[in-house]
Amino acid sequence: MKWVKLGALLVCACLWAGCASYRTQETDDANIPTVAERDPIIDLEARRNQKLLQQSEEEMVASMTLPDITYPFDSIRPPDYSYEFLDKLANILNTRPSMKLVIEGNSDVVGDKDYNYWLGASRAAAMKSYLVSRGVQADRIRIHSYGADRPITLDNSSEGRQTNRRVHFVLTTREWQSVY
Repeated sequence: MKWVKLGALLVCACLWAGCASYRTQETDDANIPTVAERDPIIDLEARRNQKLLQQSEEEMVASMTLPDITYPFDSIRPPDYSYEFLDKLANILNTRPSMKLVIEGNSDVVGDKDYNYWLGASRAAAMKSYLVSRGVQADRIRIHSYGADRPITLDNSSEGRQTNRRVHFVLTTREWQSVY
């Protein structure tokens, strides 16, 4: 029994030594790619959103592409810059009765899963509430929260997290039964 324990200990020591030497060789390899300091998607999304915010109502309808609205940390109040866009969006929905809107709320990775789902849903609900206050029928707007499950970037810098804290809009002419 004593020899079995000693043998098992010897085998464990050999395995540990083998793994340690393999790991050292692997981490010393100069061919391992390094992570970029800043994800280029952050700047691409910022430029894309800036361009989309400047669209006219006709351009929004033609492209069916709307900007994302990014939020400050832990906030559910729509940012000040979003109101001009939301007024254009309300006008589009009020003048085109066949159009519907899906609002998707997202958060960054800070906080637990339940809180991030609540935060995403609250952001989407705040956008819906504003649009309804501008005359859009509530049953033409659906909200959904993804919490932190659909990040645009995996960069966890403050700029990366800011990019992920957003509300995404999807214009559609499909019937709700075919969407949900």
